[in-house]
Amino acid sequence: MTINSADRTGNALRAPIGDDHSHDHSNPVLRPHTGKGNETATNILEQTINLLSTSGLAAVSIRSVAEKCNISPGNVTYYFKTKEVLFESLAAYMFERWTRRFYAKMPDFITSPDETFTYSIEFMIEENKRPKTSTMLQEMWALSNHSPAVLAMMDVFYSQMRAWIETLLRAMNPLQPLPTRHLRAALITAQIEGLMILIGRNRVPHPELIGLEREAVIQIKHLATANSSV
Repeated sequence: MTINSADRTGNALRAPIGDDHSHDHSNPVLRPHTGKGNETATNILEQTINLLSTSGLAAVSIRSVAEKCNISPGNVTYYFKTKEVLFESLAAYMFERWTRRFYAKMPDFITSPDETFTYSIEFMIEENKRPKTSTMLQEMWALSNHSPAVLAMMDVFYSQMRAWIETLLRAMNPLQPLPTRHLRAALITAQIEGLMILIGRNRVPHPELIGLEREAVIQIKHLATANSSV
């Protein structure tokens, strides 16, 4: 499985995500359309993000997205046949945008797998605190128990996040058994997302939690490099 990203000069590159097909959600973003078709599909996804940010996931529907894009609902379903497909595509698209930001912002002096892992974890934590990302995640969690479309969206998003982390773990320790890598990536994903409960947007600050993010990075690195028990 691969995901589009961009290097620090803005040139396109293909970065492998994961090393097997356990997270292989066929990315429905930008199906084989050319020119204007891809522009329309991208605009639909961008306007869906804007609608989500201002009105929440519950307000997102084929019709509301069409109104936001000034196109007909039929034009939306031409690219994204159902709400479920739209949401899954949105999750993959948002993760791809995140990946591009990661490569654009990563300092040139970071070269080793260990440095890249540390920077990646810090970057993920900071990304989760961004208003749009924070809103999307909280909306996704709240609605996933009631909406199959949102549940599918959440599964795509976190499958790609786990696959990304697996790639980082493999770079640090190529000999780490694959089952161990799967489980460690899942635990690290849960730890990063769990921090949102305490340090997410609009959270009440507590003085005893000063330094929590730094401690989280340290403990996640310990988990990543600990000897395998599998």
